[in-house]
Amino acid sequence: MLTLAAALSRRWLASSGDERSTRATFMTLYVGGVIVAGSALLLQHVPRAYPQPWLAFLLLLAALILSVFKLRLPLGQNNSTMSMAYAVDFVALIMAGPDLAMVVAAAGVLMQCTVRVKKRQPLYRTAFSVASVTIAVHVCGWVWGVLGGDVHHEAPLYGLAVPLSAAAMTYFAVNTMLVAGAIGLSSGVSTLREWNREFFWSAPAYFLSAAVAAMVTLAITHGSYILLPLAASPLYLSYRAYRMSVGRIEEERRHAQELAGMIATTQQALARATESETALAAEKEQLALMSARLGVTLRTISDGVVTVDRSGAIILLNEGAQKLASVTPQEATERGLCMMLNGLGFRLEECRTALHRVLEDGTTVRLRNDTTDAGATDQRLVEVTATPTRDTDGQVGGAVWVLRDITDEALVEHERAKSARLESLGVLAGGLAHDFNNILMGVTGNLSLAQSMVSPDNKALLARLTNASAACARARGVTNQLLTFAKGGAPVKKTASIRELVTECTRFALSGSPVKPAFDVHPDLWAADVDTGQVGQVVQNLVLNAMQAMPKGGVLEVALHNIDLDAASIPADAPLVAGKYVRLSVRDTGTGIPAEVLNRIFDPYFSTKEKGSGLGLAISYSIVRAHGGAITVESEIDVGSCFTVYLPASPAVAAAQAAPRPEINMRRTGRVLIMDDEDMVAEVAQEMIESLGYTTRRACNGDEAIRMFNEAEQTGEPFDLVLLDLTVPGGMGGAEAVKYIREMRNDVCVLVNSGYADDSVLARYRDYGFDGVLAKPFTLTDLRRVLRELEEGIAETQQQGWPGYVEESLSA
Repeated sequence: MLTLAAALSRRWLASSGDERSTRATFMTLYVGGVIVAGSALLLQHVPRAYPQPWLAFLLLLAALILSVFKLRLPLGQNNSTMSMAYAVDFVALIMAGPDLAMVVAAAGVLMQCTVRVKKRQPLYRTAFSVASVTIAVHVCGWVWGVLGGDVHHEAPLYGLAVPLSAAAMTYFAVNTMLVAGAIGLSSGVSTLREWNREFFWSAPAYFLSAAVAAMVTLAITHGSYILLPLAASPLYLSYRAYRMSVGRIEEERRHAQELAGMIATTQQALARATESETALAAEKEQLALMSARLGVTLRTISDGVVTVDRSGAIILLNEGAQKLASVTPQEATERGLCMMLNGLGFRLEECRTALHRVLEDGTTVRLRNDTTDAGATDQRLVEVTATPTRDTDGQVGGAVWVLRDITDEALVEHERAKSARLESLGVLAGGLAHDFNNILMGVTGNLSLAQSMVSPDNKALLARLTNASAACARARGVTNQLLTFAKGGAPVKKTASIRELVTECTRFALSGSPVKPAFDVHPDLWAADVDTGQVGQVVQNLVLNAMQAMPKGGVLEVALHNIDLDAASIPADAPLVAGKYVRLSVRDTGTGIPAEVLNRIFDPYFSTKEKGSGLGLAISYSIVRAHGGAITVESEIDVGSCFTVYLPASPAVAAAQAAPRPEINMRRTGRVLIMDDEDMVAEVAQEMIESLGYTTRRACNGDEAIRMFNEAEQTGEPFDLVLLDLTVPGGMGGAEAVKYIREMRNDVCVLVNSGYADDSVLARYRDYGFDGVLAKPFTLTDLRRVLRELEEGIAETQQQGWPGYVEESLSA
């Protein structure tokens, strides 16, 4: 009889984690179902009366006795057991029917699971073994009855053959498959595979037990009791044969283990012997290996390495030194170290002094060649470090000279120094532009006031003043270029058509030159959100670049077109997104740009012209990118170049193309607070604002402006407008002061003005709490425009105008 005992132990413990938890659930359901089914069959079919009590007693006793003699079979990973009590089960089936056979088999399995066991098994495993054999015997009895199994004494032997064979097959299949199913669930393998590997071998025991049972039954039914020992002898012989086979298997395994141990011991001894022999050979090869490693190391070092002995003779020269000095090892040995270094631009006397200091004084020496003295402009810049080598007694035995090509590093350092100088120059340019804008503010403001005071009949004086204002406007453009160079130029955008901007900047840049412009402008050109000053600088740089490429004159083609780009039509070298753009093309017929430098023309400080700074195209590139556009170039030698600028089109087309409004002089009766650290700027601004009808007060820094604003609030004479200078050296500027003013009164109108026309605060003034921008220098017209835009914005949000104003038309 097969039991579940040790067959499940290893498989069950081998699994772990979630897999084990899932299998445990199915295993519980399966084992529980088998136990319930077997228990139900046993309770339902257990005999209530025994017509032949002596026969039932003898069969039960025989089953218990045979179950004690178990055969342990160490097959696979299990240690399953089998007993010879199958024969008693079949005798009970033949002589007393399946019900008594079921009781006899259950008793035998219970004895097998509890008596003479190495380790007591859990109760559920014993219950499973009893239930499985109960189910197997019940099914076996059903097959026996269906096939005409008979218990009459006169039944011939051949009458039992078919039903008994079928019953044996059923008993074997059901019993082993139930146990194999449990093992398969616990280990996660196929039940059929488990049955074939672990239980198929037990089939002969079932058929042999059935045959013995048939012989015993015939002997009893015919009264030939003397034949009973002969009938049981095959069973005993099979049991002994199984025991002998198992013994041989175990003996072979023991011999195999001993042989494996001997082999392992032999291998360990052989390994130790091999290690000893290898160690001896390694000692012999160590010197050669170190020499080879030294050679590989020297070959992989990019710097030149030269080793000299105590006399200064070269004994080792790596490939780096050979390439750097353009010598072979033989030439270097013949010429000597000093002559080799002299060929690299080092002075001969300097080399001899350095060699003496290293070998005689034992000091480390560092040298750098002087390419000017060497007389070669293309000489590589080399740095040499010489370090003495010492023997075990500490005496100088030679020296190692390391030659390092630092030409590229020197160029990088030179560029870094150049960048630092240009950065300093940029800071200086920004400061100068700021100060110059303050000066221009005084000039521009006074000119604007003078223009407003001159009678329209005095046309000559008005013309002079207009020319002076135009000159100031051009000077303002120069300062804006300085600011862009200094800080990169955060654009102060407004929606505008660039048609007039491009044409005016082009004609202005080409005035007085032999180059003539030819314009091709789309009639319905889209508007764009641009900083007109910066975009004008881009146009001027591109036009000047084209003019310099045509020293003998020619025609410069300038085109402005609308273009709607999709993902497929975006130029490969333009980092753009799909959308609508205004495309500006500047095409010349000059000398062209060489292909090898075409991809570097937008790099800072790169120029193909002898007197070029290399900043014009770099600044143009930076400005266009800051506007969300792109700039590309195509060029062909002796044919010309074409620069193309893409600027994102603005959706506010109608606003950009609206007709200019007539200038209106707005007379107001409000109070204005002006904060500026420059007296000249503050004074002219005060006069300009008072000319519009306001009462003004002046403050020199943010702290004073806050104090004056607070006092005005307390006295009941609040300010209607505050004009704050953005930058106050050594004091609080407008960006900080506006926060305090907003805390005291949030609805006051605050304007910001600054000489830094590219400051990010001016570009995003509303994010900093301002209502409008006045960039220095500004004119009276600029002031009126900003005040009108400010008033319109307030009227739109509050449905009312600014306090106390009267509009008066200005004369032409």
